[in-house]
Formats: sequence, structure tokens, C-alpha cells
Amino acid sequence: MDKSIAGVVLAGGRSSRMGQDKALLDYNGRPLLDHMIDLLEQSGLTDLYVSGDFEGYRCIPDKAPHEGPAHAMGDVLTALNGYDGVLFVPVDMPLLSAEMLRLLIKQDNGGYFMGSPLPAFVTAPPPEECPKAVKAFLALTKTYPIILPPDLENCMSNTNTPEEWEEALRA
Repeated sequence: MDKSIAGVVLAGGRSSRMGQDKALLDYNGRPLLDHMIDLLEQSGLTDLYVSGDFEGYRCIPDKAPHEGPAHAMGDVLTALNGYDGVLFVPVDMPLLSAEMLRLLIKQDNGGYFMGSPLPAFVTAPPPEECPKAVKAFLALTKTYPIILPPDLENCMSNTNTPEEWEEALRA
């Protein structure tokens, strides 16, 4: 039996360090949010959602907006409780690859890459008390790190500032 897995782009943050909504940044002529949804699709997922509130997208609004990704992940797991797992990708990691996401999905008990709590594949229900930090959230859901293949390390850059965004665009 195939597992039912949902893909979710975490896009409900304030984007305060960027100075504008990261999800709507232009990435190769399209909103970054569209690029991240395509990436989930390329990894083999068909049930795709956005954590946040964006018109025209299949969204799961945050119950407590701007409380951070761990709270958003808890809200998503509650809303999508019929799935065997949920693959979370942050909207601000445009260099992720479908190959690395497929590697996470293969983990029976979920997983994330050592050194970075996101992206993460979670197969457990949300914890009763949601911590502030994603790593604590992953520990409570018994989601453990796996080794990132060295040839994929350059895919893990996070873009929180205009300078980091410019660097990602040059990659």
C-alpha cells in the first residue's frame, strides 16, 4: 500500500528581515511560492498545501499567526490528520532539490537533515503542547535527523535577508 503524503510550503511568516513577503519574491519570473509548490510536485507529491493565507492557493491558515513555523506545523498536522505523513518545506529555501525531498519521504518514521530542522518529513501527530522551536517540535514528534549527502549541501541555503536572496539568485 502506498503512503498518503501531503506536501506543505511554510509561508506564514512576517518576512521582517527581508522587508517584503518572501513568498511573493520573483524567482525565475514567478512567485517563489509557486517554485516551492512545483518542487513538492517534482518530488512526487500531489496533495499540496500552503501554510499561511494566500488567495488562489490551497491554504491552511495559522491558528496563531506569526508564532513561528513550529506552531504552523502543529496546525497543519491537526488539519491534515488523515495523512500518513506531511513533508514541510520553508518558502525561503529556493535551492532545495526534489532529490533531497524524496530522500526525506523515504524515511519510514520521518526525518530532517542534520544541521537544519527544515525541510522535514513528519509522520506523527502534533504534540499536545507546541514548542516554539522547530527542533523541539521534531523531537516531540520523534522525527530524527538523517545525514545529508555532501553533494546536496549547497541546496540548504536559507534566504532571510535581501543579501541572502541575491546570493541565492546567483547560485
